[in-house]
Amino acid sequence: MKRDLGDFVLLDASCPQGVAAGTLDATGRAWKCFEIDRRPALEGLFAAVASAAPGFGGNGFLFCEGPGSILGIRIAAMAIRAAAVLRERPVLAFQSLSLAARLILRAGLNAGGNAPFAVVAESRMNCWNVLAADENGVPAEHFLELKTEELSALPEQVFVLPQRRAVFPLAGTPIDPLELLRADPAVFADCPELLRDCGALPDAINTASAATYAKWTPGRHRGA
Repeated sequence: MKRDLGDFVLLDASCPQGVAAGTLDATGRAWKCFEIDRRPALEGLFAAVASAAPGFGGNGFLFCEGPGSILGIRIAAMAIRAAAVLRERPVLAFQSLSLAARLILRAGLNAGGNAPFAVVAESRMNCWNVLAADENGVPAEHFLELKTEELSALPEQVFVLPQRRAVFPLAGTPIDPLELLRADPAVFADCPELLRDCGALPDAINTASAATYAKWTPGRHRGA
């Protein structure tokens, strides 16, 4: 469904190597202002917002809910929730891997045009979040979490999002999703399927299924 994104404010703190804030212009297809701050989210997000969207002004928010840096995403969610207390506005969430796949396609980075490819980001220990595009270059609706030993099933073309700790074990092309987004502000207007209304309660996602996430318990770390 097409939405009027004029003067919407973007907050993306999912990347471990920087945060982005931007304000779309009245058409919703160009940046009025776009800032990337390479510091951790607690310092970088509010500095970026101060330049790109002073006072968190705007007609609504575009919010990256992950997967990615849980701390960064939750700081961004907290900021949006606080701003909504002062003035209620729509909050439209998008996911980092889905956005990256569309940006890759629109920038023509996938060799062979519509050839299959995958976008990969680090997840938990020995696990990776993966979004695959089929033989027609159409990205899947949902990302999956794969163990390192399962990555051999990926297509030949693999694009790797910035990582904090793990080293990707296969050949892959690193991409900077924030710079790709800077260059393509019309992606949300042209690909409205990326966006979902998350109401006034934006939050982080980081695993393909909440049931697969192993919570910490003291017993797991005690000696026999």
